[in-house]
Amino acid sequence: MKNLKSLMVISFAILSLGSFADEKVYEAKAESKGFNEDGVPIVLTVKAIKKDGKVVITDIIAQHQETKEIGAVAITKLIEEVKEKQNYNKMDNIAGATATSAGFRRAIRNAVKDIEKQN
Repeated sequence: MKNLKSLMVISFAILSLGSFADEKVYEAKAESKGFNEDGVPIVLTVKAIKKDGKVVITDIIAQHQETKEIGAVAITKLIEEVKEKQNYNKMDNIAGATATSAGFRRAIRNAVKDIEKQN
């Protein structure tokens, strides 16, 4: 019975991923200054599809040198929020990471603008 349930879960996951298989995947890279003292920007690589005229983000990879305990945690939370809610225009700051949050918002918006222009 456990094997059957596991097989059903795996099958559902594969079928769910297949819904994006026929879609063209767009990619954009954007950067913006966050908090770190050396001025190293937050760099986001964003992958998305276009569905019904809207950009649907499928993946975000962040490269940054934000503080491990605060900025890095904030970026992880922001990535999860964007992927879950698909709302990259009205994102709240993460407490204690205002500059990192602002930098992330600028970078994600710029990446999405780039994707919107792509054919």
